[in-house]
Amino acid sequence: MIKPLLKKSRFRATFLMSIEMRILSGYNKGKDGENMKYFIKEYDTRYFAGIEFENGVSNLDDMKKIPKLWDKLFVTDLKNIQNTKSPHHFIGLEMYGLDFQETGTFDYYAMIETEGLIEPNLGIVTKKLKKGRYICFPIPFDQISQEIKLIYDYIKSEKIKVHMGFDYEDYLPTEDYGEAGAILNFCLLLEEDAK
Repeated sequence: MIKPLLKKSRFRATFLMSIEMRILSGYNKGKDGENMKYFIKEYDTRYFAGIEFENGVSNLDDMKKIPKLWDKLFVTDLKNIQNTKSPHHFIGLEMYGLDFQETGTFDYYAMIETEGLIEPNLGIVTKKLKKGRYICFPIPFDQISQEIKLIYDYIKSEKIKVHMGFDYEDYLPTEDYGEAGAILNFCLLLEEDAK
């Protein structure tokens, strides 16, 4: 049985608060010297299917609507996605276009892992995450925005080369995101593996 991530009001409130903090704090303003826990994991090519936030996320009002995207995935669209992996594995995928620095707009997808690419239907999109080494930072969901800012600061200060085209929140099947202290992995593809 799927534990809906965004069904519980605590999860929704934490998610909204973290989004506001993430926008207000900015991504790349840095302080040096933070020691961050992370691991590097080699992944084969992976496939995900889900739904996209229409017209991209460009402001705080858009970001506040992301929990509704997750609700829609769980309530309406999940049943239309074939060949999902078991146990279910969900990610929040953020993709940054070449104009991100100027526009501040990015694409956001609520997704579940599948066995391969699936035929797009009824608004379902599929994405392929490249084979390669990913740097993953275990972080508390309750502090996602503050932690992501620290991660980007750390990457900048340590000169870690990551692919700047996307990142994702890896929701772990063993965690309950309606409860305090739940952990997720924030992951980025290492640049040398992005080719």
